Amino acid sequence: MKISIIISFLFFCGTNSFCQIADLTAYKNYFDNDLKDWTKSFKDFKLSRFRLTDTTNFENLPFRDTSDLKEFYKLYKPALSFSSNKTQFLDIYSYWLNLEKKGNKVISNAEVDQLVSLCDLKNNRWTRILFCGLSTRIDEALWLTNTKFILAGTLLDENNIFHPKVLIGDTDKQILLVYLNDESVALKTGYTSPKFKKLNIQDE
Repeated sequence: MKISIIISFLFFCGTNSFCQIADLTAYKNYFDNDLKDWTKSFKDFKLSRFRLTDTTNFENLPFRDTSDLKEFYKLYKPALSFSSNKTQFLDIYSYWLNLEKKGNKVISNAEVDQLVSLCDLKNNRWTRILFCGLSTRIDEALWLTNTKFILAGTLLDENNIFHPKVLIGDTDKQILLVYLNDESVALKTGYTSPKFKKLNIQDE
């Protein structure tokens, strides 16, 4: 019985790409470099302690019209995450911050919730792929390839403690793998993305 289970598991991993990305430690190089400052904002951060908790499909709900990109770029382009071939970008700020220009100032009319949107510039398709309520906040979006990316953020538990939360996305398969690490907690200093700072938000 045990032998048949092992054979079935090996066959599944050999024919399904899901097993190839199920281990978060495979992305260690990105967390040691591009996401180094983010990882330092948590106590006892170890990739080996993350566990895969969910696999979810992109929401694929209409988000914006690509015809107004020129105006959108004026406010948000410094904080967008573009794929290396520049055919797609991830937006984690526009819905949440709801920026507007008043005189020489950029001000925020912040929402409680956050959305992650994906803009396919090649096909003029801009969709919402993830809804984040009060308990989840995405801090960074990083492309791994032209079709795969990392979303790094936090999850607030029932005891009001923040833990690291990581999602691995695939635009071909239209899925997100969700990883959590309950043993690591956010430091009081928190984390502010360099992309967020580039938005240069000011008080009204």
